[in-house]
Parts: sequence; C-alpha cells; structure tokens
Amino acid sequence: MADRQTATGDIGLVQAFVNTADLQDGPEELEDSNTLQAWLVAKGLLDSSQTADASDLKHAIALREAIRNVIGASSGLSRIYPVDVATLNGTASASGLRMRFGAEGKARLEPESPGVVGAMGRIVATLYSAMEDPDWTRLKLCSSPPCRWAFYDRSKNHSSRWCTMASCGNREKARRFRSHTKTDS
Repeated sequence: MADRQTATGDIGLVQAFVNTADLQDGPEELEDSNTLQAWLVAKGLLDSSQTADASDLKHAIALREAIRNVIGASSGLSRIYPVDVATLNGTASASGLRMRFGAEGKARLEPESPGVVGAMGRIVATLYSAMEDPDWTRLKLCSSPPCRWAFYDRSKNHSSRWCTMASCGNREKARRFRSHTKTDS
C-alpha cells in the first residue's frame, strides 16, 4: 500500500523483504522461484546470472516469516518460536556468514556461499545490522491480526499501532466498538 510508512537503509531492506507478502489483501510477490530470483536481483542481493529453485523459494518464505516474528516480538505483538530461531540460525550457518572488515576498517557480516543461499545470508546479516540501529524499534508489525504488515513508525512518541489508521486502525476500532456494544446489551 502506498500510504504505509517505509524505512530506508538496512531497516528498509528488512521491511521490504517481510512485506513481499501482503497477508491481508495480497499479493504474494514471491510466487515462484523466478519472482524470488527477480526480487533478489532487484535488491542487489543476487547476481542476475544465478537462479533460484523451488527449495530456495520455500526457504525464503520460511526466513521471511521468521523475520516477521522477530519484528513482532520487538514490537510486543508476538513471540519468536523455536522454529524461527532455527530458521535464522540455519540460514546464517548455511550461508557461511563471517565477519569481514572493509577498507575503512568497519566490520560487517558477509556470506561465503554464492547464489540464493548467500543472498539469504545477506538478508540475515542485514537483519543483524538493522537490529543494531537505534531506529530498529520503529519497525513494527501492524496490530491488526490479519494484516501483520511491517511499517516504520514515524510518530514522535513511537506509539503507532497500525500500518494505516485509514484501513487497519479504523477496522480495529470498529471491531472493538461492536464488541463493547454487544457486551453492553
């Protein structure tokens, strides 16, 4: 949705990956291995000569949902399940993430594996870097259970609960109002 708040930098890449699926209204951007490969190439995570297969797609979707739960736990909406931890650790391990120093002396995590496995490792490395950013707590999941869209909270007091007030916020408030009026009857 165009009116939803987006982040930049590492937080923005993590947000973009999680939001490849609009759980409430669709679409699913990662429909098949070709769309996964195209997304990774567009984000500079994969060379265009490298391809993705069905198992890569399955792993990418599992990684996306594990990261969604990390964001949800960070914003107090959900918890991180053991399968999420295993997915994140497995991705880091499979990609051979290692700390490397650049010419400027700054440390970063880089995968040793090529292809989609390395690209997934880059996403985990970006997640790590994003979580180190003081603005990480501004990345939240929409409080509307069917939505769970990742949005960047630009409010002064960091108190936004919905990706948009016009859609999810109004729906949730209307649902609560109907619930209270039924109870009062």
